[in-house]
Amino acid sequence: MKRNILLVGHSGDMYGASRSLLKLTKILNENHNLYVLIPEEGELYKNLIQSIPSDRILVYQDLYIFTRKSFKLKFFLSTILAFFKNIIYLGKVIKKYQIEVVHTNSGVVPAPALATKLKGKKHIWHIREWFGDFKQFWPLYSAYMTALSDKVVCVSKAMAVQFGNSKNVISIYNGFEIPKVSETNTSSSELQQKLKNADLIVGCTSRIRLIRKGQEYLIEAIGLLSQKTGKNIQAILIGDFVPGYESQQEDFKKLIEKYKLEDRIHFLGHLNDPLPFYKSFDVFVLPSGEPEPFGGVIMEAMSMGLPVIGSNLGGTAEQIEDAWNGFLFENKSPNDLSEKLEFFLNNKDQIQVFGLRSTDRLESNFNLEIHKEKILALYQEV
Repeated sequence: MKRNILLVGHSGDMYGASRSLLKLTKILNENHNLYVLIPEEGELYKNLIQSIPSDRILVYQDLYIFTRKSFKLKFFLSTILAFFKNIIYLGKVIKKYQIEVVHTNSGVVPAPALATKLKGKKHIWHIREWFGDFKQFWPLYSAYMTALSDKVVCVSKAMAVQFGNSKNVISIYNGFEIPKVSETNTSSSELQQKLKNADLIVGCTSRIRLIRKGQEYLIEAIGLLSQKTGKNIQAILIGDFVPGYESQQEDFKKLIEKYKLEDRIHFLGHLNDPLPFYKSFDVFVLPSGEPEPFGGVIMEAMSMGLPVIGSNLGGTAEQIEDAWNGFLFENKSPNDLSEKLEFFLNNKDQIQVFGLRSTDRLESNFNLEIHKEKILALYQEV
């Protein structure tokens, strides 16, 4: 039986959570009447209208999203007002479209769960975030999440651990498929020449931020390895700075100058389709200094047949089988990351071997069909 479902997203970009929302849309739209609520018309909106009618995409610019300032005393009143404004709006949406299930796609959107409960409908909360930075607030918020949700779905076992032993918390890995990439990258002839002369090409796709995303550990690891071996190691970093952290660009510049890597570290900014560039990489690195829930970019790299290296915490440790399809390095350790990169620098024949294992691991454990079956089974249960 078809049900009316409201899927709530927290962003209009096309980073990890939004890409996952798009996959959920395609899965759920096959068997149900799907509505999507997002806070802005952006790249996500452009992709959504290819899957569902535009009149089922609701843009609500006042959708309340937790940020760090939400926990500051001077914003307390505005936070409460915004929260209750959202409750009223969402209640009207649920009634107007006869919504039976609300699926909140991010842990930073607090209002849909309570609005759904007040209307006596079912609520699923999809957790794609690590809340380790909010230790004082987390016990209260996690209790709120579990109390108001019929199911809390975490994208990895590491994220599910945040909730202790709550019975309605489960983990479902995001699903991926092997992409067909026919396009070549559109890099400048100057960059292509630098890559052509490289002894090793390292790729990293992620928003940029010190410690949290950890690009500084990768740059330092490359600097250390370059000094040790004298080899030409090139790195392509795809992604823009996390909003509000653009000033960190100066920190990266100083680090690059320290190791004399000006002609070896290349920031390409945000790309709508980064996959053509993956064809240039020998190895992919996600150097996050804090736990990644379940890095979609790691799965993209695995789908492209690349060895993958990531820090040994969070969902990354569930994606990478250490010393099989890549390596896990000691968190925040440029020295250890440098050693892992050196393995591929000295064993070029293993790049393809590890890459083939990445593809096999994705197809066996993280393919889209497995994800689809588990999501549909979840909806049957709810």
